[in-house]
Amino acid sequence: MKCFFAALLAVLIGNVLLLAALGLIAAIQFRDDVDVQPGSVLVQTIAGPIYDYDPPTAGVVLGSGPTTHTTILENLEKAARDERIEAVVLKLHAPQIGWARADEIREAIERTRDRGVPVWAYMEYLNGKSLYLAGACDEVILFPGGYVSLTGIGAGRPFVKEALDKLGVRPNLHRIEDYKSAAEIVTREEMSEEARANLNWLLDVIYPNYVRKIEADRNLTQGGYERDVLSQGALVPREALELKLVDRLAYFDEVETALLEVKGVEERKRKSDDLPPRPRVVSGEEYAKLDRKDAGIKGKKTIAVVHAHGTIGGEVSGFAVPWGITMGAATMEKAFRDASRNKDVEAIIFRIDSGGGESATSWRIARAAQQAERIKPMVVSMGDVAASGGYTIAYRCSTLMAERLSVVGSIGSISGKFNLRGLYNKLGISWDFVTRGPNALMQSSYFDYTPEQYESFAERHWADYWEWVEHIAMERNLTPAEVDSVGRGKVWTGTEAVAHGLVDTLGGYHAAIEIAKAKAGIPEDEDVLFVHYPEREGPLEALRKGGFTMFLYAVLGELTGGLDHPGSWAIDLNQYR
Repeated sequence: MKCFFAALLAVLIGNVLLLAALGLIAAIQFRDDVDVQPGSVLVQTIAGPIYDYDPPTAGVVLGSGPTTHTTILENLEKAARDERIEAVVLKLHAPQIGWARADEIREAIERTRDRGVPVWAYMEYLNGKSLYLAGACDEVILFPGGYVSLTGIGAGRPFVKEALDKLGVRPNLHRIEDYKSAAEIVTREEMSEEARANLNWLLDVIYPNYVRKIEADRNLTQGGYERDVLSQGALVPREALELKLVDRLAYFDEVETALLEVKGVEERKRKSDDLPPRPRVVSGEEYAKLDRKDAGIKGKKTIAVVHAHGTIGGEVSGFAVPWGITMGAATMEKAFRDASRNKDVEAIIFRIDSGGGESATSWRIARAAQQAERIKPMVVSMGDVAASGGYTIAYRCSTLMAERLSVVGSIGSISGKFNLRGLYNKLGISWDFVTRGPNALMQSSYFDYTPEQYESFAERHWADYWEWVEHIAMERNLTPAEVDSVGRGKVWTGTEAVAHGLVDTLGGYHAAIEIAKAKAGIPEDEDVLFVHYPEREGPLEALRKGGFTMFLYAVLGELTGGLDHPGSWAIDLNQYR
């Protein structure tokens, strides 16, 4: 009886949440268009995890979708051209974004300022990535009661071998090769020398860049940021002001009052509960709904952007725990078909932000991109990471671009299985089998590979690797030996990837647009419009593919986000497979 009532309660709660989600969808679908008044200020929030583009199943469920990297870049571009926008405020709260995409945002800020639109940064929590972004702004403002945690950079990963041992789970993995360090999570209790070397040579590039940028932005003496700031670890806002890390301390209502002194900013119509005067404001979420044409960008030709982000695997893109956003082969194949067959599309930007996943899925996506490029000119734009499968889907294309600090490469592979027999025994589960033919239970989770099976499996795994290396060499005009020398799991920054011939040129999203225009014969000074693929799905289809899971995930994130004020921060270099 208790089980019955528990099940009934679970069904009722699930239905209530589902109806609430559908109600939210309906309310969103019938919202009025955004009204931007002359003399307005764009307030764009950049906080927490920033997806490169709308997650495939979350856009409809979460309305206009979460704030994405693409949204931020497009909002800044529109604000620079929109005669109704007189200033921009970026509300930065510990954004979780890689260094390559951070540079793209900095470049977008600088382009906005170059067009005469002032950009201010406002923070309640000042950490390294926030300061890195804020440094490109005209004014850096910190909340007087805020948090300040500025430290050096660290990179690490958890190791679960001991936990698997206790559970009775035994990995049977083969990797190519020692630098393909993701396998170590389940096979070791600490980093190997090769894994440590991988991270060290990335940090040797990233850390000095970070320090130099901050010192240049804030007019600090050489070595002063390390000596006076990073050595402290934590500061109070007053100390951040004294060290010239910020320009002033202010509450946000004081920032709003100060914005009224900016040329062109208009006071919004007073309400009875308005104490200080306030400027006309449009939020980033609302402004994202504004068409480019309505912002004064009246291009006649269209460029398609095919977004490839998340863990590669399966047929359809979606959201799956614990992998997060997933990139499916069929979804991406359709995206490339739609983009290449769209008569209005002049060129395609293949935007990648992925650490890899399944090899077979990666090859299918790579083939789809190659086929699309036979129809429309294409340029690959790499975001924070294009590694392992994320590099596989890119290298067949004719023009590969990466940011200086994109993580590229990880040409290598991990394959195998897990023996779960010990776990089954602990749970009181036993198996019995009837077989025909040799090696019938080779891939069974109830047995280890025999020495002969492992040798055969490893031999085929190496054969697959060498075919991949030879194919990269052919497409990139390199020798197999050259590719192998930078392969076997090694990762590189964009700058190093260009030097090794893995990438053609350095540049971010904006530079990719310029190259795509040139390939399509569009004049450099001519505006263009964009269409994005994969297209958003309807509410029911989105829910079916994991959108509701992501909706709950996002809600929980909002509920717990206010509790997350970490005392230190680190870069995530562990998304490559």
